[in-house]
Amino acid sequence: MLIWGFKTIFRTLSGGVFHCPRCGGDRQYHLKQARRWFTLFFIPIFPYKQQGTHVECATCGGTFHDTVLQGATSAQISAQLAQGMRALAVAVLRVTGMPSTAARTAAAGAVAEAGVTGYTVAQLDADLAGAPVDLPPILVPLGDQLQPQGREWLLSRAALIAAADGGIGSAERALLDQVGGLLQMTPAHVIGVVETAQRNVPRG
Repeated sequence: MLIWGFKTIFRTLSGGVFHCPRCGGDRQYHLKQARRWFTLFFIPIFPYKQQGTHVECATCGGTFHDTVLQGATSAQISAQLAQGMRALAVAVLRVTGMPSTAARTAAAGAVAEAGVTGYTVAQLDADLAGAPVDLPPILVPLGDQLQPQGREWLLSRAALIAAADGGIGSAERALLDQVGGLLQMTPAHVIGVVETAQRNVPRG
C-alpha cells in the first residue's frame, strides 16, 4: 500500500532580540520559514511549496507576522528616551538664555534619570557648548513609540527645567508647546502637564 501526502516543515532563517507582544518585553526570537514537502511513507521526499515566514518567541512560543521585527525593543526605546531627554534639556536651557545653577542642576538630574548614568552638570555644560540639535528627528519617533505616561514624563521634565529659574517665559512655553506637538500630545494635554510641573518645582 502506497502512502503519500504533504507535511509542513519549518526552517530557522535567523534570530535575535525583539519586543514580544505577548510577553510584553524584550525576548529572543527565531525567524522561521514554512515549506510544504511531499512525503512518501511519512518521509519528506522533495519540497513542494514555500508558505512564507513568521517570528516565533523563544520564551512563550507565540508566533507573529514578521513585521513585528520593525518595532523597537525596550532597550532601543530606553536609549532613544535618554537621547531625547538629553537633547531636550539642552534645548530648554538654550531658550532660557542664561540658565541658573538651579536650572542646570534640574537638567542634569533629568538626563541622569532618563538613563544617562553619571551625567553631570559639567557634561551638560559641554553639551550646551556643542552644536544645536534638531528636535523633530529625535522626538517624533518617541511620540510614536512611547505610551502616554512616557510622553508626559518627558514633557514634564522639560517643564521642570524651564520653571527652575522661578517661572516659564514665553519662549520656553513656545518650546514646550512644540515638544508636546512632536510627542503627539493635544494642546489641552500639554497645558495640564506643564501646569502640574510648575506646581511641583522645588522651592527654597
